[in-house]
Amino acid sequence: MKKYAAIALVLVFAPGCKRTLSPVFKETAAMDTYVTITVYDDMPKNRVESAIDSAFAEVKRIEHFASDYIDTTQIGRTNLASGIDSVQVSAELADLIRKSIDYSVRSGGKFDITVGPLERLWDLLALHPRVPPADSIRMALRLVDYRLIQLRDSTLFLPRRGMKLDLGAIGKGYAVDKATEVLAHAGIQRAIVDIGGNLAVRWEGSSGWDSAVATISVRHPRHEGHFLGTFRYGTGGISSSGDYERYFIANGKRYHHIMDPATGYPSTGVVSVTVVAPNATDADAISTTAFVLGREKGMAFLRSLPGVDGFIVYEQGDTLGIDLSPGFQGRLVRDRGHD
Repeated sequence: MKKYAAIALVLVFAPGCKRTLSPVFKETAAMDTYVTITVYDDMPKNRVESAIDSAFAEVKRIEHFASDYIDTTQIGRTNLASGIDSVQVSAELADLIRKSIDYSVRSGGKFDITVGPLERLWDLLALHPRVPPADSIRMALRLVDYRLIQLRDSTLFLPRRGMKLDLGAIGKGYAVDKATEVLAHAGIQRAIVDIGGNLAVRWEGSSGWDSAVATISVRHPRHEGHFLGTFRYGTGGISSSGDYERYFIANGKRYHHIMDPATGYPSTGVVSVTVVAPNATDADAISTTAFVLGREKGMAFLRSLPGVDGFIVYEQGDTLGIDLSPGFQGRLVRDRGHD
C-alpha cells in the first residue's frame, strides 16, 4: 500500500508564467519507493514522455550501483567482501562516498553510511519488528564507523567482516538530481521530480526563495492524511526526515528507522526535519544529519550551511513545536487544525 507522502507539491504560477498545457505525470517504482515526475513544459507529449522515461532509466542506473539490498551492485559487492577484499567502484560512486564522509566529518559522525549493520539488525521492514537485544546492538556498533572506510581512488574496502554501507540517507537525493539533469538535457525547463519524498523543483528562471513557483505541503508527523503546514519555493532540492515513515511502537515507545551511530538506537529528540537546499543530494543528507544531531545542534548545523534552510519539529507536551531557520521565518504557514 502506498504511504502518504512526506512532502507534497502543488504547483502555483509566479507572475509572468503562462500555463499552456496540462502537466504530464508518470510514476514508477525504484530504490524501494515510488518515483514520480511531473513536467509542465509546452512541448509535444511524446517528447515529454520520452524524457521522463530517460530520467526513470537514470534512477534505475543509480539503483543498480548504489543499492545495498542487491548483492550484485557495487555497494552490495563491497558489503559482501567486507573484511576480505577490496572492490573496484566507479568514480561516480567514489565521489558520492567521499561526499558522505564529508558530511560525517562535519557532523561529528552523526551522519554515517556504515550504519548498515544497525539497519539490518533493527529490520524495520519486518512483519513484526522488535527491539534487538542490547548485546546484539553493541556488537553491531563495532562495525559502525565511517573512519574505517578505505577509499583510494576507486578502490573501496571495508576492513571489518560484517561492515555494510547504506546510502539511504543520500542516495535518493542524488538520484533526484541526476534524473533532473536528464530532463534538463532533454530540453525540459519546468518539472518536479520526487523519489520517496526527496524532491527537486526545476523551473527555468526561478531560484529558491527568490521566485516561488511551487507550494510545498509537509506531512503532519502525527496525523496521517493531514499536513503540518505549507511553504512556497522555487528551483532547488527539498527533503524531509521523520520518525513516522518506518516505525513500530513497543511498550509505549516509538522506534523508527533513523539510527544514531553513537548509540545503536533510533535517534531521539526531534520528530521531523524539513530542509531546502540548492540541490536534492545535499537536502537529503542534511535533513538526516540534522535529525540525528537533535533539536539544538541540528538547528545550529542548518544555520551553518550557506544556501540551506530548514525547520525542526519536536514534541512539546501534547502538541508539536517548531524551530525555524532564518529563511523559514514568516514563510511556513501552519495548519492549526492538527497541532
